[in-house]
Amino acid sequence: MKILVVDGAPGAAETLAKSLAARGWENAGFALSSDDAVEWINYHGGCDVLITEIYLQPADGFSLRETIQPHLPDLKTIFTSAHDASAHADRMAGCEFLTSPVDAAVLDGFLKMWMPSPAAPAPAVEPAAAVAAAPQARAVASAPAVRAVAAAPQARAVAAAPAVRAVAAAPAVRAKAVAVAPPAAPRAVAPTAPKAVVAAAMPGLEIELPPDDLVGTAVGNYQIEARIGKGPMGPIYRARQTNIDRRVRLYLLDRATSADPAVVQKFLSNASAKAKVTNPVVIGLYEAGEEEGLYYYSCEYIPSRSIGQLRESGGTLDEATALSAIKAASEALDFFAREKIPHDLLTENSLLIGPGNRVRMANIAATVVSQEFDLSAEMRRVGEIILKALSPEQTDKSRDLATMLIEPDGQPASWAAFLQTIAVYQPKTVIADAYKLDAQERAAIRAVEISKQRQKRGMMINTLVSLVLLAAALATIYFVFFRTKSSSVRALDKMVQVPAGEFIYQDGEKVNLPAFSIDQNEVTIGEYAKFLDFLRSNPAEADKLSHPDQPKGKSHVPVGWADMDELTPPMPGYYTRAKKWGKYQEAALDVNSPVFGVDWFDAFAYAKWKGRRLPTEQEWEKAARGTDGRKFSWGNEESDSLANTGQDLDPNPKKGGDKDGFKRWNTVDAKKGDKSPSGMLGASGNVSEWTATIVESPEAGGKVPVIRGGNWKNPDPSVTRRVLKLMDLQQDDALGFRTASDAPPTK
Repeated sequence: MKILVVDGAPGAAETLAKSLAARGWENAGFALSSDDAVEWINYHGGCDVLITEIYLQPADGFSLRETIQPHLPDLKTIFTSAHDASAHADRMAGCEFLTSPVDAAVLDGFLKMWMPSPAAPAPAVEPAAAVAAAPQARAVASAPAVRAVAAAPQARAVAAAPAVRAVAAAPAVRAKAVAVAPPAAPRAVAPTAPKAVVAAAMPGLEIELPPDDLVGTAVGNYQIEARIGKGPMGPIYRARQTNIDRRVRLYLLDRATSADPAVVQKFLSNASAKAKVTNPVVIGLYEAGEEEGLYYYSCEYIPSRSIGQLRESGGTLDEATALSAIKAASEALDFFAREKIPHDLLTENSLLIGPGNRVRMANIAATVVSQEFDLSAEMRRVGEIILKALSPEQTDKSRDLATMLIEPDGQPASWAAFLQTIAVYQPKTVIADAYKLDAQERAAIRAVEISKQRQKRGMMINTLVSLVLLAAALATIYFVFFRTKSSSVRALDKMVQVPAGEFIYQDGEKVNLPAFSIDQNEVTIGEYAKFLDFLRSNPAEADKLSHPDQPKGKSHVPVGWADMDELTPPMPGYYTRAKKWGKYQEAALDVNSPVFGVDWFDAFAYAKWKGRRLPTEQEWEKAARGTDGRKFSWGNEESDSLANTGQDLDPNPKKGGDKDGFKRWNTVDAKKGDKSPSGMLGASGNVSEWTATIVESPEAGGKVPVIRGGNWKNPDPSVTRRVLKLMDLQQDDALGFRTASDAPPTK
């Protein structure tokens, strides 16, 4: 049974495919996009079970299945997603659905219903034995074990192999892909002709450099696995983010320069600039941080090698990959130009060749660029990178395009104009004819079509009945579940007054504060939505609410808030999910839950819009613990249930919340036990909160805001908890805020 797992999330498809292989499903492969999936199916002569994430690129999972189903009539499909998919029940008819992340044991149960006895996992064979094949043999990344397949002249060795680094070959020779399919398997699914591989000298996906002293150690939540490159300011590693179990590209600041505050500031500000880049061609940035003097930022991971690494090992680009590289660079640089994002000049290590020879670009956005350059110099740099990676005898379309970028008289007026030229040069789509179905195969397909026509009348009746039943079920689900959860925004912006006087601050210091008012509850999603509505209706007012240090052009829309309309189908943001379904990331979420994903500038602007301000950290602590120096908002006795904290956080999305009743967020007034003497709710849990206090960071060497309070992902509920973030632009799904005022609360 040939099984294909398709998921664009870094590491998700590969991990699941390996888990299936370990359970005996030895023909389990993986792909990262719909295009890669079609290539895999053509290459392996068909597919029996398709396990696909719904939200894929460039085509979604529904479209992928609908494209290949006519060619593979017996194909079984399992759709996966972390999001609600009930609106697409019609396109999932006859298929299974599993919530992501998929449990391999559950999936194994489905597969055994279709084929009860998977083959036992084959013992691993030494890589050298597998590669010893005939002259035209080649290695293909697939399963975790390495097995030799046939010894005929065109036999291929199937190998997996994170451990396999390279296969001996002549540096200048480029191998072409060979379409091979078993005689009995259906073929001709792909919309493209067979593509060339990158280079025979470079069969692996990623080069590992000699390890340094950090390989095998942990930096914060990142377990470093291998050193894979050199960035502009330090080494690049492959690492696993242990708290959410995902692979990342981890960029570290060179330790030799980390003592220089100016260098540290440049490194962190560049990370902030990269975080604003949202383009599918450019590697996305996750977060930045510091751990015991090591400064880092983590990015999206794909197994890849740069064009520079390809050249250093003696490899060259074939035409298809060279065109892909030119197009990727042009799309990314056109995006930077349109969005007016400062960036460094491209290098040959900025273009990364990943699975299926798809090219992505490293994130070169920067607050202050390393050198000045113009459009002409940028185009010339891209052309030079491509030309150097082509073999000297190669005369193809990629050489013409690269030469056009280098010659001053031939350079296009813009990257947008050049993209139109690329479209003319790219190969046109070739469908099933490229695989020349023989008469027997065509007859088999005609027989299937005749059988379908005979069954169509009965299926129409069954479908009509099913649709009626489905409509009734969906209506029931909507009125019982969704309609009740589409709650209205409640008035939760009441303030409480904290009297003037002395209180115990932190470890015993006595501090005297004047009277002030503070929000009883954290600012909710519904309240923040009113603020965004105001900004949309009054764009000229945005600058009046912004802090003087706020970056120009910054939006106040929180991370994850907005719907991603560019996807097919659109992916709702967390505001839409809170309004319509009451659920987000497998946890309850209500418009009366706290807003999150906001940075310090967002909190500042909202407070100013309300005619208020952010509380100082001393005001926050006095409101949270009263005057008697208590450790928790309710007293000094610790409790697992009074506050919504991370003591019962579980990485399994189906579990968690067994101690405090909430897996993630709660409505801001739900935990009545998390109440301070002043009447403030939620200080020990739910989300931590930004304050107005700005202090010198002992790590970063600059001024940073102070964050106070416990949250749903941290087990510490003490109200003396104090956190310094490295940047005021950082956001978190367990970080919100509340406002304060010098005036007494309104009645």
